[in-house]
Amino acid sequence: MDTFYAAYGLKLVSSFPLAGMRPAAPAESDGPPALALALRDPREPDFVWSGSTAAPEWRGRLGDGRELAIERGSAGDLLFSYGGLARFRLDPDMRRLDCAPRQSGLDWQRALIGKVIPSISVMRGYEALHAAAVDSPEGVVAIMGASGAGKSTLALELMRRGWPLFADDQLTLSDDAGAVSAHPGTPHMSLDMRMSAELDEQALGATVAVLAGERWLAARASTERPRPVRMLCVLERGPRLGLELSELPDSPLALAPYMLGLSSEPERQRARFELYADLLQSAALVRLTAGSERPPSELADLLERASARSPGAIAGALA
Repeated sequence: MDTFYAAYGLKLVSSFPLAGMRPAAPAESDGPPALALALRDPREPDFVWSGSTAAPEWRGRLGDGRELAIERGSAGDLLFSYGGLARFRLDPDMRRLDCAPRQSGLDWQRALIGKVIPSISVMRGYEALHAAAVDSPEGVVAIMGASGAGKSTLALELMRRGWPLFADDQLTLSDDAGAVSAHPGTPHMSLDMRMSAELDEQALGATVAVLAGERWLAARASTERPRPVRMLCVLERGPRLGLELSELPDSPLALAPYMLGLSSEPERQRARFELYADLLQSAALVRLTAGSERPPSELADLLERASARSPGAIAGALA
């Protein structure tokens, strides 16, 4: 029997349970677009894709050290190859994803939930930022920054204060006549075992599995519905940086390093620029700096105070 889920702006209709996710009610016909997930045996003769002689469109190494590659077939289908553990074939209409794990375990599901489905969301027309995001009373607060800057650590501190997780790695966005909405991701977070040693699972959520030396956590999420974005925070940490929160000019160029799924098509580029320009009309764009020795609680204090302030008064958050 199929199970319904919602994530990254998509209604997921799955023939198998997705680990750590809460089933949703079947969406209305005018709800978000659907993606059907089917579990397949990679040895089945009908698990085929049209094949390609070109190099992969994208290839990268995930946090667990395994490689994910995306190849486009001659018939317009796509093949996602996750190391030697699984393959995922997306049909040319981007409506059905055949999932073919080569072995048991949840590693392949983490790749599916955390990377493959978010990528399909962008392919289906959504925009996205590489960010950890929590849901404040005033709207979503997204935290962006370089690898190792402490995005997840800061998000966890805000979650401890009652701001539920909204998305761990990708913030999915859509624009409807100038009103930009953020769509919740899944409740999952991948945390280093040392970082997660003192987690209060009753407050934050339950551990789904320990994979490749990381704790795969299903956090307590806020909502399955879209939310407005309150603040976009660029996080920078370093040994000589002072603790400061300041406003940045409301230019989409400041978000360019964190935009996902960049396309060379002029129409898509124009729509992307318009979405981020609309977003910055309603969401504050700030820069948060802190020395490496500063505890996450001090950074969270600044964000809490800034988020509660009226637009145009963010710079006074230190007062």
